[in-house]
Amino acid sequence: MYSGPKKLWGALLVLLVLPVAASRMEAQTKNLFDSSRPSLAEQQAALQKSSPAAVRERIPLEGKIDRSSYRLGPGDEVDVSIWGGELYESHHLFVSPEGRLLVPPAGPLEVDGMTLEEAESRLIRLMSEYYAEARITLTLVNPRVFRVFAVGALHRPGSYFMSAVDRVGALVDEAGGVKPGGSRRRVRLLDGDRRLLKTVDLMQYSMKGDLEQNPLLVDGCIVEVPPLDNYVLLRGSFTNLSGSDSVDLGERQRDQINEFVVEYLPGETMGDLLGLVGGPDIVETVAGGWLAAGEGPGKTRGRVPLTRELIEGSPEKGAVYEFPVRNKWVFVSGSVNQPGRFIYQPGWTVGDYLAMAGGPGNNGSGKACYLRRLDSQAKCGAGDEVLPGDVIFVPQRSRFYEWAFGPLVTLVTGIIVLSNR
Repeated sequence: MYSGPKKLWGALLVLLVLPVAASRMEAQTKNLFDSSRPSLAEQQAALQKSSPAAVRERIPLEGKIDRSSYRLGPGDEVDVSIWGGELYESHHLFVSPEGRLLVPPAGPLEVDGMTLEEAESRLIRLMSEYYAEARITLTLVNPRVFRVFAVGALHRPGSYFMSAVDRVGALVDEAGGVKPGGSRRRVRLLDGDRRLLKTVDLMQYSMKGDLEQNPLLVDGCIVEVPPLDNYVLLRGSFTNLSGSDSVDLGERQRDQINEFVVEYLPGETMGDLLGLVGGPDIVETVAGGWLAAGEGPGKTRGRVPLTRELIEGSPEKGAVYEFPVRNKWVFVSGSVNQPGRFIYQPGWTVGDYLAMAGGPGNNGSGKACYLRRLDSQAKCGAGDEVLPGDVIFVPQRSRFYEWAFGPLVTLVTGIIVLSNR
């Protein structure tokens, strides 16, 4: 009896709901294929730019990147440009974690480990069927950043984020530098599986600028600084070394002397080591050539000339090689009017420094003076050459006349007085 009205109300409800549902479906379908909305690639790029993890600072470069040697890897930011007539397209892309470039419309391109030149050649072949007459270029926009590890004798060993244009030395500096007792000459560059890639001599790089001894880092690599092996202690003035320890020479505090622990490699001679450290500086070293004071296990300390045999021979492990440093001053002492120290002037003689000191005093000898150099002393003349650190000593004049000629003059005077009586 009531089935008719119920069916009528159900039909009316379906007629009301169906247009609303159809309208919503049409809107969703329209939005899905709406060309005015950003594409999936554009949405992904926008997401990367807005993500804090993807915001990358501009990496400082040491110079122009070599396209024939730079190898692409996950995270590299590149630009693919297509040029031809009125056609121009540019795609800003990242190398995926799998080492691929997703290049529209061709699709994925394997580029991991390829140089920029190799990757561009492969890209041109891939895109030629889509752009037959166009010019296609691949440009590195920003080098990738990856995690590397610094271990061994470093002040701050650990993991660091470095870029593909950073070198081994940059990671060592980032890790606080090499600790005392660590080797800078046998730094090991390992891959992520701890396979040796290269043994690095950072001293050769820092002293001579040899880039082969400071290679680029690779993704996930390990830089290991081992302890010192063969080393000597060098004391003196060396062009390529810096740092100083004060020492007391005699009774007066003179110039500071530098002291360095330097590692030598198997097969190196003393001459090789001195050539590496840049010294000793002849201008700063004592007169008479280089002098070395060597000491070691069972070896008595003493001054020995740095002969050709010593230069061409192997250093002695743990030995001390000292190259005494000249003082920057010349000292004038004894019976002079203005004793003191004077700045060394190349070419000046004993007479020049005596003149600066006001000459011999009333009791000073005008004929004899002495020149003290290192542990020796000898008579000198006014024209003798003076070297830094020398001491010119003027003795007192002989007082023989006071006890010999004095009584004699009194006697002669007495005789003359008696003869006149």
